[in-house]
Amino acid sequence: MISFLNRKNTNNWLEGCLPFVSKSPEMKIRWLTRVFRKGILSQEEITPYIRLLLAEKSGEEQGQLKQAFSELDVEMQYRFLEAADIYDTPKLFALCPNPTLRHAEIALLKKVPPYEKKTQLILDKIFYAISDHSRGMLEQAADLLIKEGKASANFKENYARFQEILQDEEFLLSLYPNARG
Repeated sequence: MISFLNRKNTNNWLEGCLPFVSKSPEMKIRWLTRVFRKGILSQEEITPYIRLLLAEKSGEEQGQLKQAFSELDVEMQYRFLEAADIYDTPKLFALCPNPTLRHAEIALLKKVPPYEKKTQLILDKIFYAISDHSRGMLEQAADLLIKEGKASANFKENYARFQEILQDEEFLLSLYPNARG
């Protein structure tokens, strides 16, 4: 990539001319942050841009994306998570440098589309993303959502099933300690 594209200058005339897909991760996050602050687009209209932001990247671009996302304030991270669809939520959650209970709540409140046939797989990805950071955070967020009645009708069953999966994994790892992947 050309070196002048990597400058941190926010008034760069080229940044305004480039289409979203050809911008660097930092430029994309700056653009999305401006859109959030100005309220130009609704959350549903921002969702495809977040999908493009999180599209498969090389290792270097992934590092830039993680760095740029970690520089956002917590409130803006919440807005990114709220605007992302359920499929992008695990990737976005993994980018959060210090996820809070509110991050986990937002991720767990995502609704699975009615046309989705593999709902448990989608929910498991979110559960794994949160439990990879902190299993206690997952338990606290799930308990809070159940207690407040914010959880969907089948959330309790899916969460109980996921807890059983984690117990099975622990049991198998105790039998085969070298099997961790």
